[in-house]
Amino acid sequence: MDLWTWALHAVAALLKQVQPPERLVLGGRAYDLGPMIGEGGFAYVYEVRESQRPDSRALALKRVRIALPEHRERIQNEIAAHHAVRSPHVIPLIASELRAEPPEALLLLPLYRNGTVQDLIERSVDPDHGLPIKQILSITKDVCAGLAAFHKHEPPLAFRDLKPGNILVGDAANARYGIGPAVLTDLGSVAPAVVRITSRREAVALQELCAETVTAPFRAPELFDPPSTATIDAAVDVWALGCTLFTMAYGTPPFDGTLTAVVSGQVTFPGCPSGAPHVRVRYTPAFQQLIRDILTLDPSMRPSLAEISVRCDQLLANLNQQQQQQQV
Repeated sequence: MDLWTWALHAVAALLKQVQPPERLVLGGRAYDLGPMIGEGGFAYVYEVRESQRPDSRALALKRVRIALPEHRERIQNEIAAHHAVRSPHVIPLIASELRAEPPEALLLLPLYRNGTVQDLIERSVDPDHGLPIKQILSITKDVCAGLAAFHKHEPPLAFRDLKPGNILVGDAANARYGIGPAVLTDLGSVAPAVVRITSRREAVALQELCAETVTAPFRAPELFDPPSTATIDAAVDVWALGCTLFTMAYGTPPFDGTLTAVVSGQVTFPGCPSGAPHVRVRYTPAFQQLIRDILTLDPSMRPSLAEISVRCDQLLANLNQQQQQQQV
């Protein structure tokens, strides 16, 4: 780089530092746009603070570009889902706005600096160990509570796109505002839980919708190839929870996202790496059986969220008892 080019870059960097931040008005308050902290698809997430209160709580602003009518419909659905459900385990929507020019949606949300459960998995010091079983069970109980808020809504709702990347990890800052340790986020795929299919055309329509809005490795088998006559219900979330449990323990989902793998129903747990017999010992047979029971092809045979939460409590109690016995 020659001296002239270096000088231009230096001046540009200096101007960027001294120029005022972009300012947005949302919900009657002005916010200064900070650094971009995430992106995906048509959405970008920025850290923001109130303009008149630079020492105020940092928040997350989700900006969604609206390029097609279906994009507007989906973001409206996401906003409606936020208003429909209130739970310490579902991220609250602070403010929102749909704008015509430029066509975009703005969603103001709490900021989670710890990121998602997927971030926890990727930051794991030893991927052969996965997340600690107590942490997995604690997160699972929080997720059960969050999903139950949707399932108990009238009419019932299904979250549909549950996965580690859509579970945020709380911190002390958010705890002060009554938000749980783990919360569900990205409500764009929320839909009526009960879907009655009476024709092949309706089955194909649901299949195509889920192919666009539900992440394949976590998608329930009944959403991959819905029968022409069937009733789909909230058990799709239970299946996704089982896949999420497996991923927290073993780093990858139990299925590769293909129809063939999912409809086989074969759940294979990774073995111990050679020379490391201690690895995965903490994932007990009872823990693995819980995953097997959840990942049952027949939706009516999957355990309820309440049962899963109780079994997590039992596993935690057994682990605590074992630790106490070892300390004696």
